Amino acid sequence: MGIETAKETILRVEGTSKIYGTFTAADEISFEIPQGEIFALLGHNGAGKSTLIKIILGLARPDTGNVLIDGCTLRQNLLETRLKVGYLPERLSFYDNLTAWETICFYAKLKGVKESQCEEVLVEAGLQDAIHKRVGAYSKGMQQRLGLAQAIVHRPRLLILDEPTTGLDPSGVLWLKEKIRDWNKAGTTIFFSSHNLGDVEELAQRVGIMRKGRMDVVGTLEGLRSQFGLRVVMRIKLVEPVAEADLEQIAGFADWTLEDRNMLVVDCEPQEKGEILERLLEAGFHFTDFRVEEPGLDAVYRRVMSGDDMFENKAPI
Repeated sequence: MGIETAKETILRVEGTSKIYGTFTAADEISFEIPQGEIFALLGHNGAGKSTLIKIILGLARPDTGNVLIDGCTLRQNLLETRLKVGYLPERLSFYDNLTAWETICFYAKLKGVKESQCEEVLVEAGLQDAIHKRVGAYSKGMQQRLGLAQAIVHRPRLLILDEPTTGLDPSGVLWLKEKIRDWNKAGTTIFFSSHNLGDVEELAQRVGIMRKGRMDVVGTLEGLRSQFGLRVVMRIKLVEPVAEADLEQIAGFADWTLEDRNMLVVDCEPQEKGEILERLLEAGFHFTDFRVEEPGLDAVYRRVMSGDDMFENKAPI
C-alpha cells in the first residue's frame, strides 16, 4: 500500500481583515482550501462574503493578514497569480453590441488564450446556437452561461463562482451542477457562494459559514453535525399496532412519538440508533422497516446564525 500524501493547498487566507471607517467587513478570517476540493461559502446578506471574495481576487486590499493562491501572494506576482483564478461575479456586465464570440475572444486575449479555444468554451457553456448573436439580445440565463465561459476560458486552477445559479432556469441549474462536477474531476478547485442550501449540500465537500464578518465555522457537513451535537430522527415501522403505554416501559427513549399506532418516531443522538433498535427487539417489539433522517445543512446553518454566545470568542475552525 502506498503512502497517502497531503493535498496541496491552492488557497490560504491568513488572519485577513478589511475595515471601512468604523465598519469591519471582514474580521481576522483564516482558512484554507486544498487543491481539488469543492468549497462553499455561506452567510446572510452583509455577512462579509463579497468582501472576502474581493480580497481573494485582489480587488480589495486587506488591512491585516494575507492571501496566498497556489503558494504565492498577489503582491509577489500579480499577473501570474490572477491567471490561476477564474471568476464569475454575482452581477454580470457585458457590452450589448458585441456577440458572444467577440466577447469571449476579448477575454481570451486578456488572459493570453488562443482564439482557437474560444469556440470550444462557448460550446461547453451551452451557447453553440448563439455564438454570433449579440449579447444584448441574450436572456439572463444565457448571459450567465457566457459569464461562466469567460471564467473558464483560460482553464484556471481555482474557479470562484459568486451565486452561480442566478438567472438559470431549473434545467440550467442541473446543467451547472454537472459542469461543476466535471470541472472538479478535471482538477479544478471550486470555491462558490450560494444562498441555496440544497445546492451546497449536494455539491460541496466542505463549507464555511460567515456571520458578522467572521468565518464562524469551516468543515464537512458530517463534522459540523458532530460539532453541534445535532440529533437524528428515526422512523421505525412496527409490525403490529401498539399503545403508547406499552412503549413507556422501555427506558432510553429521550424523545419519541407514536404515529398511527405503528410508526415510532424517535429523536435521539446519532450513537444511540443501534441501542434503540436493540431495546425494541429485546422488549418484543418487531419492526418491518426503519429510516434515519440526518439533520441537514439547514440545521447547522440555523445553529450558526442563532448568534449564540458560543461563537462570540470562538476562533475559526
